[in-house]
Amino acid sequence: MRYFTPRLSAKFVTLGASVLTLILSFSARAQTDSSQSHIPKLPLPSGPFGIGRVAFDWVDLTRQADMAEDRGAHSELVVYLWYPTEATKNEARGILFPGAKQIDSAPNVSATLKGRMFGGNWPLVVSGSITSHARENAPIAKHPKTFPVIIFSPGTYGTSFQYSSAIEDLVSHGYVVASIEHTSEVFGVAFSDGTIHTYSEKRIPQHFVPAPDATKEEYEIKLENWFRHCVDVRAGDELFVMNKLTELNKAPHRSSQFSRRLDLARVAAIGHSRGGWSAILTCRRDDRVKACVNLDGNAGGEGLDYPGAPIPKQPILYVEVAPVLKPGTTQNDWIVLKQLNLTAEQWVERWHQTVNKNFNAFPSGGYFVQLTIPGMEHYSFSDEVLLREAKDGTKEKQEAALHNLRVTEDITLAFLDEVLRNQKQTTLRNTSEMTVKHFGAIN
Repeated sequence: MRYFTPRLSAKFVTLGASVLTLILSFSARAQTDSSQSHIPKLPLPSGPFGIGRVAFDWVDLTRQADMAEDRGAHSELVVYLWYPTEATKNEARGILFPGAKQIDSAPNVSATLKGRMFGGNWPLVVSGSITSHARENAPIAKHPKTFPVIIFSPGTYGTSFQYSSAIEDLVSHGYVVASIEHTSEVFGVAFSDGTIHTYSEKRIPQHFVPAPDATKEEYEIKLENWFRHCVDVRAGDELFVMNKLTELNKAPHRSSQFSRRLDLARVAAIGHSRGGWSAILTCRRDDRVKACVNLDGNAGGEGLDYPGAPIPKQPILYVEVAPVLKPGTTQNDWIVLKQLNLTAEQWVERWHQTVNKNFNAFPSGGYFVQLTIPGMEHYSFSDEVLLREAKDGTKEKQEAALHNLRVTEDITLAFLDEVLRNQKQTTLRNTSEMTVKHFGAIN
């Protein structure tokens, strides 16, 4: 196990243009001018605790590296542990994205990618102008004796630092969050030896790559198998992190401040988009995880399912932003609808049938939440929309983006408090902003 504060050197491989256009789907607009008079700020966490953060570099000797041959034979992960600290009078102004400056200065980095990161505010992240509320290596809070744990997986090709507000808010309410920088997918990750590893489509195993003369059906089968492979690797990452957290919790007191401070009887797996799908698969494979949260990870109707995996025994929260086409647009304007030859209404109806079927088969039930808030979109679960509107939106749009982010945070916290802390909530009920369907008994 390696425990480190990242020191970085430039070593970057350019993301393929086809990956950016076909798969990578950050919601923010490109930024063409790095000058900006207004510096966006992340919202203050709403709970009573301060935020601490530390990075670990862990190697899984039981698994081969996946699309990361330059990192050695075995899977290697950087995991950031965010944890409660004592509250301070002054607002903490920590680093938002460790390694951003080194990634930015590395050769052949996609200008398009830079422009889309963090709501078009990439230069302000690189310069350190946009800050987090995390204090590196701060002492963990003395009370309570232990804290429940969350294993977090970000969206496709994203980094967990794009979800800093959501993570910080959970930590401020007394949760420890282990956020994973998935080496096989994240666009750039800093390792303890100072190097940067980046995702490259050239590392996709050949048996997942469609032949040049592949038919549409053959292409879609390859793509679906590739998505499932990525989810499988992510779930493997999450189970490995669970094992490492167990080791960390058992470590001698003098070697780690986290010794005996993690309540591993109360663990949740949470993810957004593809990370949400992998969180469900993690729960299907490991009953040490006691709660599962999928934030808008539909995966073409498979966001609650995975072929060959056992039925999850844990309570599940699935939160959805349904596809809504703007007036004057057609199914050709949304790639999933185009591929499936469905209208938005038909897609929603078919997906909800799948949701009902799955939830009715889950022994511990859970909650299906459909958000109906104006302006809510897929990346409203992250900081992307908030930072985008802070960059070039009106005050009303900024307030709406913050409100939508807070709604997603409140729903997640309410579910976790109910399942892991046995605190019955009123948040998970029907309102004008959401439709909530409760399945079975929450154990």
